[in-house]
Amino acid sequence: MFQFYNLIPNLTVRENVQLVTEIVNNPMRREEALALVGLSHRLDHFPCQLSGGEQQRVAVARAIVKRPDAILCDEPTGALDVETGKLVLAAITRANEEVCATTIVITHNTAIAGMAHRVLRLSEGRIVGVEVNPHRLSPEELTW
Repeated sequence: MFQFYNLIPNLTVRENVQLVTEIVNNPMRREEALALVGLSHRLDHFPCQLSGGEQQRVAVARAIVKRPDAILCDEPTGALDVETGKLVLAAITRANEEVCATTIVITHNTAIAGMAHRVLRLSEGRIVGVEVNPHRLSPEELTW
């Protein structure tokens, strides 16, 4: 599980990702995790030097570097413009495919359902519908 924008401000991107590798067995290399989210070129930058979308992708890298069984994403695109949101969703998708972690995206943005394997709809705290998505879209194909 990870929270966005939960980066330590006085640590570089490299150090923010490295920090979580010290608390788990068998982490992936931090450079590998950052490459998966497209941030290999920002290793020595501080969070204040990154855009919101880049900070979101560092958070994804921090989550996947631990090789988790599950990743829980709560409103990963909520504060982002559409194009930056698509970059974050693409990073989450790559992480899901490369790390093979069950990935749960919680959102009010119904367009994101187009990329899901399975969609659970909630109302008043209860599951009111479950749909299997036979024709998934890539994050780049989503519109909202």
